[in-house]
Amino acid sequence: MMKQQYATWLLIALFCISKPVSAMPTDSLDWDNVTPDRATLLRKLQALPCGIRAADSKATVLQKIEVYLAGYRPDPAFPEDTYAKAAVEQALRGAKTGGYGIGAVLVDTKGKIIHGAYNEQLQTGRSDLHAEMALLTQFETLPQFRKYQTKGNFTGEGNTIYTEQLTLYTSAEPCPMCFIRVAIVGVETRYVTTGPDDGMNARASCLPPFWYQLSQKHKVLAARSAPVLQRMAHCLFYSFLLD
Repeated sequence: MMKQQYATWLLIALFCISKPVSAMPTDSLDWDNVTPDRATLLRKLQALPCGIRAADSKATVLQKIEVYLAGYRPDPAFPEDTYAKAAVEQALRGAKTGGYGIGAVLVDTKGKIIHGAYNEQLQTGRSDLHAEMALLTQFETLPQFRKYQTKGNFTGEGNTIYTEQLTLYTSAEPCPMCFIRVAIVGVETRYVTTGPDDGMNARASCLPPFWYQLSQKHKVLAARSAPVLQRMAHCLFYSFLLD
């Protein structure tokens, strides 16, 4: 009798413990897309077609990536390779200037790159200047922004900050802050590499209803870019591990 009671209470206890866990919002981390340490990053860098060696300094690593990108010709098999390359080049500039290796560019409806920027948090001491934030903040101060500016409120009738649809290409999937920013301005967004543990696109359903609905008005998708650029964007994202 005692054994039966013990088994019953054990089952009840296990049910109570497991129920809250199953009710939590689902979130997962793609460990294949995470670089946890410098040794792992160096192995990934050596796998790039840049001639990088384990003994190379950070400056040498970045120089070799720069040389490779200078000679890289966008792959016609990947329609967005030109813009992915431009975003990765901006990411390289960020890393070379002492910051995080993340970059972004804005492209108009004719396929012309009209502005580029990179993450400037460390260089400026500004916590808000992620690559996408820096790009949009800079662009909105330029005279040409008037061509795209609207007087409408982004909260009403689907109006956004920009009247003419632009596309933002970023080297890494936008974080929550940048994800909301691109939703507010109303640009299509494409990212070269998936955000390892901070990317918001796959987690958009975790947002409050208003922000989720706003974020779905313009798509945020993986760019159709060559795998080599995807791997390079990933490595630049983690380039701070080389410091």
